[in-house]
Amino acid sequence: MMAGNDVVNEPARTEGAVLWLYGQAWEDRSALDGVQPPIPFAEWLQVLHERGWTVHWTAEGALVAGPYQGGAVVEVDVEGDRAYVAVPPECLELLAEVMDLAEYQVVREDVAAALENPQGHGLAVTRLDRSAWEERQEVVPIGEPLPTVAWARVIREERLRVELVRDGALPLESEWPGGHVVSVTDKVHRYYFAIPRGAVRLALDLSI
Repeated sequence: MMAGNDVVNEPARTEGAVLWLYGQAWEDRSALDGVQPPIPFAEWLQVLHERGWTVHWTAEGALVAGPYQGGAVVEVDVEGDRAYVAVPPECLELLAEVMDLAEYQVVREDVAAALENPQGHGLAVTRLDRSAWEERQEVVPIGEPLPTVAWARVIREERLRVELVRDGALPLESEWPGGHVVSVTDKVHRYYFAIPRGAVRLALDLSI
């Protein structure tokens, strides 16, 4: 994903309403590209109950820009398929009605961290064994964790390339709950790091 929360097809912002998103636009570009005008939270809630759909936390869902700033994108399990919905800040508390409590808490923590500490100060990243990841998608730490500030400084000074690895989202029960695997590439080598979810926004910024 790209940094920021781009709004490609921006409908009028409606107080207390959620926005169904084009899934590919969100997954590829973090774009809030609405498939229809926003609908009231209560109406969305009724659809969820009627169809038995469930709502889940999704990595990188905290919104830090645009009309939904301070809100979050959540994932909806639509009969086995994934759909995404942007929830405005005034409706975040209402998500407790439709989400597992632990996942709901993660959503709130992500939004708070993204707004208050987008650069991940005080957090650390962990270098991973390259072969273990590339051959088996296995997360094997190497050495001591590195402070995000020092890690980011080297990347900027050396103009290294940063990418969030496809299918690199780390589960909530991992050592880096809800974090992500990223690759860092110089002219010769590629390295992999596990980053906590509080540093995902920083990685997105570095990836530009």
